[in-house]
Amino acid sequence: MPRLRPSDLVYWLLAGISLAVIPLGLFPGVAVVRMAPTALLAAIALPRTRSLFGTTIAWGLFWGACGDWFLGTFEPDLAPMGVIAFFLGHICYIAGMRRTGWQVSSGRRSIVAGLCLFGVGYGGFILWVNPLQPISRIAWVALDPAPQMLPVAPALLAYMPLLMGMASVAVLRRGSRLWSAGALIFVASDALIPLNQFLLPRPPGAICASNWLMFAGFLTYYWAQYWIAKGAMAEAADAGGEPHPARMQVADSGT
Repeated sequence: MPRLRPSDLVYWLLAGISLAVIPLGLFPGVAVVRMAPTALLAAIALPRTRSLFGTTIAWGLFWGACGDWFLGTFEPDLAPMGVIAFFLGHICYIAGMRRTGWQVSSGRRSIVAGLCLFGVGYGGFILWVNPLQPISRIAWVALDPAPQMLPVAPALLAYMPLLMGMASVAVLRRGSRLWSAGALIFVASDALIPLNQFLLPRPPGAICASNWLMFAGFLTYYWAQYWIAKGAMAEAADAGGEPHPARMQVADSGT
């Protein structure tokens, strides 16, 4: 594992603040607190990944930060925008990851098969529960009459294949194991967050089903984004970009 830099410590300080304020519920600026760690990570990653990945990784993190803001407001009208932001982020990640080629093995194929089974099972659960959300507008399009109670399943089901695709590409590509682990943790995070915010019953007036589930969802999310970014930075450095003090293992045995 690489040595922590000052920027890493700042990232985890911001992430810790975001996690610590969960019991406070909604307050002015909470969405900014949620997005601050990922926005910082995007700024850190841009100069350190550009040599190998162009701006794809920084854009992936940037769209993640936008998704953090949209979902962090807990405004039903902005929830679809959060899904779209993460959708764009995964497209950027896939575009960057494909640049290093593939290292396929039976073990990796098994992981991808497991991801597919999980995606189908979770998608079935989404269809079964399929709660309704009061929505007044989708993006800039106002609904008439408003608000309307719309199902959440279409947005989540459209997002699920891309999430599984991003994780599968991370597993099958040639590169950092840290990046692959981050992508898999992203799947866990994106299972917990919508489960807590949309799919499980919420107490009257509550913004989520459980603060503990919110803590777990955001903790895994911040770990996932951090490992994806650190894996990309390590690969760029190993390919001749900016040197770093402690190199991570980039090439692996294909297990």
